[in-house]
Order: sequence, then structure tokens, then C-alpha cells
Amino acid sequence: MTRSIKQTIEAALIIGTLGVATIAGAMAQTASPKKLTAGILWHQILPRHLTYIQDGHHGPIIYDFQDPNCPYCHALYENEVPLIKAGKLTVRYVPVAFLTPSSPEEAADWLQSPDPLKTLNQFETIVGKAFRSGSYRYLPKEKPSKKILKELKENYYMMDALGFSGTPAVLYRVKDGQLGRIPGLISKRQLAVLLPKLQ
Repeated sequence: MTRSIKQTIEAALIIGTLGVATIAGAMAQTASPKKLTAGILWHQILPRHLTYIQDGHHGPIIYDFQDPNCPYCHALYENEVPLIKAGKLTVRYVPVAFLTPSSPEEAADWLQSPDPLKTLNQFETIVGKAFRSGSYRYLPKEKPSKKILKELKENYYMMDALGFSGTPAVLYRVKDGQLGRIPGLISKRQLAVLLPKLQ
């Protein structure tokens, strides 16, 4: 990684690639582009302008952008769960739903559920079979509301603005306050090495 998220966002603001309403609205409510810092992005923009499902309440927070039909997202989920259960990590799962035509309906099933975390966890227990068999027809789906479609689109815009082009995509903050990115799957061992460095 050669640039921090802060530098990526600031560079994008300078060349005007963050003109989407999600980012513009977030910036208008928090800080001018010249005052955008890693702290403002982490504490104000991301929690207020992303739709996510949080698993865990202890340990450092990471954002995990994922698509329901991404097998690498499922593998990353399985790597994160033991750390969440041990109280060492908190993950904010950010659905983006762009890989397949059924992705928005599957993400809507999570987000429109009375208990999104429970629904996400149940989905993860069965999606592995779908990846192995190539059959996705039995995965739970829900017609997304206009609100959910908007939220999924805004999540995707934010993922793109942060410099990610696919899933899984992990955003984290280290102890010196800087933000870091992991595009793609991270192993259990790599996650364990990263964990002590997180804020």
C-alpha cells in the first residue's frame, strides 16, 4: 500500500471524482475538502453515510465491503468470526450487491430483516454450499425497497470513492490514526498479524 485512504480521498476530491451525492452530502455536513482528515472520515462520514450490519462490540472496528455472491467475502467472513466471538474484533459488514442479478435481493433479505445480523449469519451458513454447487436458487431473497436500493447504491459509491474496485474490501484504522485498505481476501494469519496494529 503506497497511499493512505486520506490521501486517496483528498486526491479524488481535487480531481473531482467524488461528485456523487453521497460524498458531497457527507462533506457538506462535516468538513470542507481541505479539512477532510482520516479522523473525520472514520468517525463522522463512514458511520453516518454507510448502511452496514455490525457484528461484535469489542476490539477494533473494521469495515468489510461485501457482495452476497462473492466467495472470497464468505471466506473472509469465516476468518473474522473467531476473532469477533473472542471479543477481539468488531466488523461492520457493508453490502454493495453488484456481482450478480440476485445480489440486491439477497442483500435486501439481510437489511430488511427484523434482525439483520442474525439473517446475515444464517446466510453465511448456507452460501458456501451454493458456491460449491453453483446453485443459488435456494438462497433467501427479498424484493428490495426503494430505500434499500438507494442505500446499496450509496454503499457502492463509497466503496468506489475509497479506491476499491471489488469485494471483499476492508478498511481499517491503525494506532497512529491513519487509514489502510485491503483489497481482496486476507487470511486468518494475516488478520492475526494486523489485529494488534489496529485502533
